Amino acid sequence: MNSRLFLSRIPILIGLIFVLAACNQAPLSSALPTPTKAPLFRSPTMTATPLGGTSTTLGELPQDCPPGPFQQDISSDFGPAVGADPVWVGAGNFRKQPPLALLWDQADASHDHDQYGWGHKFLYVVATRYQGVVTIRGANLSDHSPVYPDAQDAELTSTPTSLVLDTRNPTIANRNDQWTQFPGGLTVPKAGCYSLEATWSGGSWRITFAAGLVSSYGA
Repeated sequence: MNSRLFLSRIPILIGLIFVLAACNQAPLSSALPTPTKAPLFRSPTMTATPLGGTSTTLGELPQDCPPGPFQQDISSDFGPAVGADPVWVGAGNFRKQPPLALLWDQADASHDHDQYGWGHKFLYVVATRYQGVVTIRGANLSDHSPVYPDAQDAELTSTPTSLVLDTRNPTIANRNDQWTQFPGGLTVPKAGCYSLEATWSGGSWRITFAAGLVSSYGA
């Protein structure tokens, strides 16, 4: 074979070799495994203690708390209340005789228990002539654990431990010329001696009361 002819065909032969090699290789996309997304970690769902849970019990009503104030009949619209003008609380909710106390019997203590403690119906009353904000909060006298007040028509600035009421709120349902009422509740984390205080523009008061389990409401 003519040497010049042979040399001229070398590039063609090299090209054919590269073509054949490329055909024998699998595509890169099919040679590598398809990546999979790792499952997202999901934190466990937080759930509240079931109402009426039996995992804990309310202690007995303590007998060594400060006596607290006497209740006063301030209106025929509701039961006797404690406090001072213009803010009154617990109308008809505390037991009638001193010492001042919130009581639960065993059936109510089992039914009214939630993740915060033991709840009791409670009424907050403000003289309608006072136009402004009232803040309610309280705590255990021994360890300062807070109480949890709540009420219908509470302001959005309220927190679980600080109840904010505003008599100027136009949506309040229970109001007449004399009294603005906020039906609600008061929850204590355990049996014990407690304080409850109200503050408003120009004044404040602080009361003490006992809370706990009794065998009957006549106790």
